[in-house]
Amino acid sequence: MSDDKRHARRIDTKLEVKYGDITSFISDYAMNISRGGMFISTKDPLKVNTVISVEFVIPDIRVPIQVKGRVSWVNDPQQIKGTNLIPGMGVEFQTLSEEDQKKLHSFIDKLSLTQAS
Repeated sequence: MSDDKRHARRIDTKLEVKYGDITSFISDYAMNISRGGMFISTKDPLKVNTVISVEFVIPDIRVPIQVKGRVSWVNDPQQIKGTNLIPGMGVEFQTLSEEDQKKLHSFIDKLSLTQAS
């Protein structure tokens, strides 16, 4: 996915995430996040368009944020072309409660200020 297709600036971070469907959840790490989604580092990415539930905890809040998301793109570990790219998947947020959205936006704004200085 090229930068011009992104609707929101991605902020580097490392958050533990749990994701999956009603039958099983996997624990990995998000390497960056935006108001619209996140990149999850995994050696076993799901297929594009897979709808998943994602749960993560924002530091300082300690209350899990739960969101439905869709895998929008994949860095398949078998097909990565550059050494600076890590395997994983981009997840686009689809449903996020208004309360969780406010928490997420506040967290991203704080990270943006920290990383800008």
